[in-house]
Amino acid sequence: MRKAEIWVSLAFMLLGVIVIADSIRLGFMWGRTGPASGFFPFYLAVGVVISSAIVFFNAFTLYKKEGAGKPLMPPGALKSILWVVIPSAAMVMLMEFVGLHIAAALFLGFYMRAVGKIGWTTTLLVGIIAPLSLYITFDKLFLIPLPQGLWGGYILRF
Repeated sequence: MRKAEIWVSLAFMLLGVIVIADSIRLGFMWGRTGPASGFFPFYLAVGVVISSAIVFFNAFTLYKKEGAGKPLMPPGALKSILWVVIPSAAMVMLMEFVGLHIAAALFLGFYMRAVGKIGWTTTLLVGIIAPLSLYITFDKLFLIPLPQGLWGGYILRF
């Protein structure tokens, strides 16, 4: 577990340094008209680097004292993780073709039925009502069109 904490904290430190460098390129000071483009990203990245350094120091110190500790994932945990990752990735890929609304309906339906073992009535109701409420809220009320995909605009015409 501590090895994972060490590697993840190093990755976040690297990401923070990259954001700091780009924020400096954009300008991170306060100008006559207010903050420059890199102002907020710069200070957020500084916070990420400092927080990651604290996590790294604590994990490294414990690693030197007590060893690696328990494993990051217990045996059999990968199956549970894949039950989340694979349908989510499929939804993202499907969204390119049928849009967010249909992909979300299919994702919710599959996930509720296959993983949650929920009955058909509840699955169909949630699978239809949730994307429909997204459509009404964003596309109709806020006038913010959500992704329709290649065929989504032709499939849903309302």
